[in-house]
Amino acid sequence: MIFELKKNDYIKIKPLLRGLEDHPVINGVIQGNNVGKIFVDNLDEPTTSLVWAKMEMFYLIGNCENHNFTRQLESFIFNTIKPEALAIGDTDFNLEVYPYQDWIEKVPNLFSVSLKMGYRVPFIFEKDSFKHFFEKPFTLAEGYEIHLIDQNVIHMDRDRVIEEEILKFWESLDQFLNIGIGYCITNNDNVIGTCISVFVADKEYEIGINTYSTEHRGKGLATALAREFVRECLHNGYTPHWTTESFRMDSIAIAKKIGFKQLPNYKVFYLPFEGWVIEV
Repeated sequence: MIFELKKNDYIKIKPLLRGLEDHPVINGVIQGNNVGKIFVDNLDEPTTSLVWAKMEMFYLIGNCENHNFTRQLESFIFNTIKPEALAIGDTDFNLEVYPYQDWIEKVPNLFSVSLKMGYRVPFIFEKDSFKHFFEKPFTLAEGYEIHLIDQNVIHMDRDRVIEEEILKFWESLDQFLNIGIGYCITNNDNVIGTCISVFVADKEYEIGINTYSTEHRGKGLATALAREFVRECLHNGYTPHWTTESFRMDSIAIAKKIGFKQLPNYKVFYLPFEGWVIEV
């Protein structure tokens, strides 16, 4: 069977996360900061788990030889998760696995559909590299203003762009304002870009950046947002995290520019939920 843990019991999967103690996405869900669900093989002592960090990623964790769990996985995702995901606008099944070497060759055999394969690009933050970048002259493009996201800025945002972005990942605005960090850029009082902590666990902060219109791209705005976000993290004693997809060349370039060191890519699986069909 596959069971859904209650939020108070998310901590029960911690023994499966050896080596992931500083993972802000998975632990952000476990700590109840960020929206997600956790499914397990056993409600008391889980050995295999599927973590759904909503609007971000699914994580298959633990014992890869747990056939009672893996045999039911596809039908569970199709019948239980897919309808809920599509209802909230989470359109794609994106899957990472831990331990990586245990699962990576087994995943394609768990599904009757052919999952596509991509690559994620992880980074590690290097404080000295950021300080070197931060000390260089930096000017925001003319006509734009950058703001720390607080209650007043959210209230000013008449189109509720900031609120919508935050609530993709956080349980509430209040929780974000108490724990999270965010900056936005405005043009003519319109919010045209945001950089927020999409997942937070303890002092680990995962960065999410969006520029909402192509006409505002290519002007260094995402770099400006990331620069302020990282500065705020360091001011508060937090560690910023950056992970992206291999095809997002702009994201990779910005990360390197502001002080992140690129680590080796790793495989991930994905499939649009709309294309996921099980033949009866």
